[in-house]
Amino acid sequence: MKTHPPLKRTAAMLLAALSLAGGSAAAARAANSTAFVAHYTTAFLSAQEQTAGNLLNSDRIRYNLSPLALDPELCRIARIKSEDMRDNRYFAHESPTYGDIRHMLKQFGYSYTAAGENIAHHRDAEKAQAALISSPGHRRNILSTAYTKVGIGIAADGNGHIYLTQIFAR
Repeated sequence: MKTHPPLKRTAAMLLAALSLAGGSAAAARAANSTAFVAHYTTAFLSAQEQTAGNLLNSDRIRYNLSPLALDPELCRIARIKSEDMRDNRYFAHESPTYGDIRHMLKQFGYSYTAAGENIAHHRDAEKAQAALISSPGHRRNILSTAYTKVGIGIAADGNGHIYLTQIFAR
């Protein structure tokens, strides 16, 4: 993926941090990171999903990896998975409705050569990403070079916490 000159990267990161995270601690971290590339301005994402995508790619860049492209169809499927966990009151990679991620992608007619999934249930996108990058198995998905695309989906529960699903694909 194309990299941006440092000045443009810094300007983009400041704008993204200010507009997406409303002054949160994650926005402050992103604004201080010279490696952060903010390029999520897509209408198909909620503000929390956009923040989650920015945080995920910020972590990839911190480890000298290219950012993953956000795929609108993967985002839609990831949101459905998050809503399924919320609505059916479970937290697992195996959905009682859709099965595992490979089966779910097949059910939705999504073509891929490699796929993976991370899920989290936390107060917000910042806490969820911090937990995922701290977990060896989840970090492997986030930092894998096998994937070129990601879908981010969030559904809020009745207590104001979020179910976050990251679907990785090639």
